[in-house]
Amino acid sequence: MTPIAIHGLTQLVRDLFTASGVPGDDAETIAAMIVGQEMRGITTHGTRQIDYNLRGLVDGRMNPCPNQPILSDHGMTAVIEGDHGVGMVACMKAMRLAIQKAKKGGIGIVLVVHNNHFLSATPYCIAAANAGAIGIAFSNTHASMGYPGTHAQVIGNTPMGFGIPTAAGYPILFDSCLTTSGGKLHQWVREGRRIPPDLLGVDRNGRPSDDPEAVLFGGTPMPIGGHKGAGLAILVEVLTGVLGGAGFLRGIAPLDQREDKFQAESQCCIAVDIAAFMPVPEFESRMAAFIADLKDNPTPDEIRVPGERMMRCERTCEARGVPLEADVHQNLMAWAHRLGVDFSHLEAAV
Repeated sequence: MTPIAIHGLTQLVRDLFTASGVPGDDAETIAAMIVGQEMRGITTHGTRQIDYNLRGLVDGRMNPCPNQPILSDHGMTAVIEGDHGVGMVACMKAMRLAIQKAKKGGIGIVLVVHNNHFLSATPYCIAAANAGAIGIAFSNTHASMGYPGTHAQVIGNTPMGFGIPTAAGYPILFDSCLTTSGGKLHQWVREGRRIPPDLLGVDRNGRPSDDPEAVLFGGTPMPIGGHKGAGLAILVEVLTGVLGGAGFLRGIAPLDQREDKFQAESQCCIAVDIAAFMPVPEFESRMAAFIADLKDNPTPDEIRVPGERMMRCERTCEARGVPLEADVHQNLMAWAHRLGVDFSHLEAAV
């Protein structure tokens, strides 16, 4: 994989979305989020997601210029209409509004309804952490995960995450869904890897399997921790689609099967203002001490906290450029040709 210069990759992603009808400011937001994900090493939910979004825009299944009013605004809470736009745009608006509310009243909770795939929780949690807040973000999705008592796909895999600022040189960033994501399963298929023992799914016959292909094609991912992961999935469903008056469970359909925006995903963004409890520098110092305490334990391997690997990947990319997987690079070139976008600025990092 040849590392690509950050500025050229960012410009190409922005231009691709602009050529698909997305307004300039929104395209800037999308490009920054996608390239940031790739730099943090979250390759399953970075540039690989460009194709999904561009296909949705070009085929008319996503709204490039959505109308996204605030549907309700009560104190520290609000609901935003996503209007079936690119999911990243409305969800970032939601987190920014949640941060504003938190700065006024200590906490802000903002829902987005009738939206689309929000990429990953990390970008929204980083936005909160950079603003001196603890950020939490999660989304419901179409039913793609099993549930205790059934191997049918009956509930979404409910991606969720949180971000916490620290004085350790990087924020704590946790980002996961409540099973093995489809993106990760596809990655393990490409790499010829097996599913780790604590993340087994079931095959088409309901038997536990560590074969990602068997789980993807005819099988079912199961909740992490059994009933524990299933319980958290219920909470996410309630705090997104149910509370937002939008779709949930079987009321959500995959993008290519939706009849209208009411079958789309919803998200929830929460920001907690640290200054409402103590000075931010004091909290960040306490978090650095927390991390040091956690790491100061006898172990044959290095203890890492969530976000540490992301930080290392990001710093490497800043110094050496962004490595793109070959098929992703080819797909970007194909889209550039299809949309008439100049990619001469996409150059190898030096």
